[in-house]
Amino acid sequence: MKKFLLVLVFVALGLVSNAQFFVAGSISANYSGGETVYASHTIEYSPKSSGFSVTPAVGYMIPGKSYGFGLGLGYAYSSVKDSMAKDFTNTFDFGPFFRYAYAKFDKITLYVDAKMPVSVVNAKVKSTDKVIDGDKTFSIGGRLIPGLTYKFNPHILFTTEIGILSINYNHTKTTSHDGNMAVKSDVFKLGANTRQTASFGFVYLF
Repeated sequence: MKKFLLVLVFVALGLVSNAQFFVAGSISANYSGGETVYASHTIEYSPKSSGFSVTPAVGYMIPGKSYGFGLGLGYAYSSVKDSMAKDFTNTFDFGPFFRYAYAKFDKITLYVDAKMPVSVVNAKVKSTDKVIDGDKTFSIGGRLIPGLTYKFNPHILFTTEIGILSINYNHTKTTSHDGNMAVKSDVFKLGANTRQTASFGFVYLF
């Protein structure tokens, strides 16, 4: 038994020593101060909105192989505020993925990711210093999304995902704050929102 455990330890150490670990991710933020719209001699005030997201990821590619594994985590916050109340949401993301690199051209590598994104969204409403729970949304899905990396130096890669060429499936369940009503939906689509056809990030190789 001890010999068997020692063999497993040496095999694991061999895999770790040959693996190419990487960290990746992105940070984004947005803010809108509201607008004043003049229509029919009236003044309308649009609400203020703000938000940010942090999406780190870790994984590894095995040298000599064309595939790797990873795990992405994420947190996003968004709020919309008007003169009466403030609506805000907290989103938590969890997403394992499998990456297959199918072509290499000098510093450029083409790959495709198979992802299984899972997210939980909690909505709340704040009015007159009182916070009320809103709807809760749970979603799980699958994505096939192509991308490419550009090797800036031996440790830093720039990456982009081409969302317009992706294949997406998502199952969503939204439950009211009192639990009395639930709405489910299943969505399958090719490509992504045409206003955001690509996303950019970086990878650091150890």
